[in-house]
Amino acid sequence: MHRRIALIRITPSLLATAASVMSAALLSAQSPAKAAVAARFTSLPGANVITAIATDYAFDMPSSVPAGLTTIRFSNKGKELHHIYLVKVEKGKKPNDVVAYFKAGGPPPKWMKPVGGPNAPAPGEETVFTSNLEAGDYIALCVIPSPGGPPHVMKGMIKSITVTPSPRKAAAPVADVTLTLSDYDLAFSKPLAPGRHVIAVRNAGKQPHEFFMAQLMPGKSPMDMAKFAENPVGAPPGKPMGGITDIVPGDVVYLQVDVPKGEFAFMCFTPDMKDGKPHLAHGMIKQISVK
Repeated sequence: MHRRIALIRITPSLLATAASVMSAALLSAQSPAKAAVAARFTSLPGANVITAIATDYAFDMPSSVPAGLTTIRFSNKGKELHHIYLVKVEKGKKPNDVVAYFKAGGPPPKWMKPVGGPNAPAPGEETVFTSNLEAGDYIALCVIPSPGGPPHVMKGMIKSITVTPSPRKAAAPVADVTLTLSDYDLAFSKPLAPGRHVIAVRNAGKQPHEFFMAQLMPGKSPMDMAKFAENPVGAPPGKPMGGITDIVPGDVVYLQVDVPKGEFAFMCFTPDMKDGKPHLAHGMIKQISVK
């Protein structure tokens, strides 16, 4: 493993390293007119669909949703990269408590459990994420930093959400492919083909995991994406296409994607519980060909 990459240390997030510093370079590489967000997703049976919009630096999304199968259709209308890092918190915990944790640093508190969320799409694009939300108190935040600046949560990009008890019942979504996250690998149940997919993402490891995917530019590798995170000089080596934020061992969530042909990078930036290095430094980084 590249020595510089092995030294990356990040906050509890998928993209607190890579996606954060890619923002400025990506914007400079885009044309002035952003591509329209395509409404290419399937309404999964029994799921309550909510819309979440990210701007610089706020979330526009419901503050209360009923428990049960929930699809978050997340659009990035900001100029920087954003995601939803969704955590279930103990009763009485507020956004100020989360901000205090970020100010103090250290390992994530036990009262804050990551439950997944839509990972960062490129500006003007969207990520469609589905999970089964239990009743309780939640907080949505963005931990991606501005280039050279603090995480967006420190700029006010944080929101309380109450998941209310509900009799809604829904069967697990039918996925056409499964992505298994483990310590330390990402493995598809079958080759990923071009087109629309409902991907079941399962954490079979003993640590929290997430994944970030990007379509690689010609001749670029997943490690180029990781190196760019440390030294964002020149054109970005790929286009962010979302993914999921951290889920704990045993959890299963769902991602809807429309994948074109090409080469893709998949990686996990979650810090390791033992040495603090991102999981990609332990081999959780892969190139996938979609043909």
